[in-house]
Amino acid sequence: MPIGTGQILPPTPRLSAQRPHQVVLFLAFICFSDFVHLPMAQNGSTSSDEAVIEKHGDEIIRVCSYHRRDFDLVVIRSRPHEMQPVLASITTASKTKPQARFSWLASLPPELMSMVILQLDVRSVFRFRQVNSLARSIITDIREYRLVAKHGLEGLRGLLRAGLAQCHLLRDLYRALLEQSCASCGLFGCLLFLFTLERCCFSCLQSSERYHVIAQSTFSSLAKISRTRLSRFPGLSLRTVPGIYHMLEVPARRPKYLVSEFKATPVLLASDMIGDDTARKLKLRQGQSAHRFMAATAFPYYSLDSAKVDHGVSCKGCQIRFDRLRDDPTDRDRCFSQEGFLTHFPECLEALQLWTESREGTCPVDEPEFTRRCGYFKLLGPDGLPA
Repeated sequence: MPIGTGQILPPTPRLSAQRPHQVVLFLAFICFSDFVHLPMAQNGSTSSDEAVIEKHGDEIIRVCSYHRRDFDLVVIRSRPHEMQPVLASITTASKTKPQARFSWLASLPPELMSMVILQLDVRSVFRFRQVNSLARSIITDIREYRLVAKHGLEGLRGLLRAGLAQCHLLRDLYRALLEQSCASCGLFGCLLFLFTLERCCFSCLQSSERYHVIAQSTFSSLAKISRTRLSRFPGLSLRTVPGIYHMLEVPARRPKYLVSEFKATPVLLASDMIGDDTARKLKLRQGQSAHRFMAATAFPYYSLDSAKVDHGVSCKGCQIRFDRLRDDPTDRDRCFSQEGFLTHFPECLEALQLWTESREGTCPVDEPEFTRRCGYFKLLGPDGLPA
């Protein structure tokens, strides 16, 4: 390939003068790289490169990316055997024909009925759905509800279990399902922060001030506000639920309630319940990373255009580079949409080399134990979740 064309070759294997057979393998490696057209241009992929990605996109994702299962498990989660009965119950209407009638509901067109239901908070939606078979049928027939119940069940269960279901509208949860960007950094977010129903990425959940939470007892002590008075403001506190909340599977100390400092401080300032000095103390209070995990849950992105669900993927190549250099893990921990990963793929030399070694997805390749395990969490039960 001509030098100076602005193209990037996959990482070059080390050669040894005492092992001439390596030279032969190296030449074959370079020839095969040329054959599959996958050294990409530094300043953007060429039309031929884009054609290769379009043709082999699914295989590239299968070979060069993986889903970080530990991102799902370290936050609020449900086991599969717990989810299936719930999913069947909340996504199906009554098997018998509804006999009950609501005179005021019968007069509303379906479009207006849908608008009314979407303005209800999540707890009210479920309470209304339990009134009778007609109410259950009305709720189940709403498309937005069906999409949230089917694809965003962890978000629904998370709100109900944390005691925040009465604080958020069904409409807002539906909007979060259709949004793919982290509210803090703008990259793809695979998690949902329950206090605000904001989508976030794993890195921002750990570090952004938007997701700063404090144990309620600590918050009350610093703000000099009793827990009873604090509870008068809905949505500022959540009830924690059992979980692991640590990447190394070390049990984390779990307070009974957590307070969102980012959300609570402005409310209390506006109510003259705290002053500026107290607000600064609350902002500077160092919380535990495990507490942030207790306020979030995994939440996929749903595309209306493609009618597909995207749980997010990470790059195997970035993990290979991290294993070699042991540098900043930011790239290793980044989560992409599938479309976003195909944009990242030409820029990652290690991912390009994996694709080359796979012979366009037809051969198995060696990959790190970390990516085979889909992240941390070694102790898994029969259902594939932490024991």
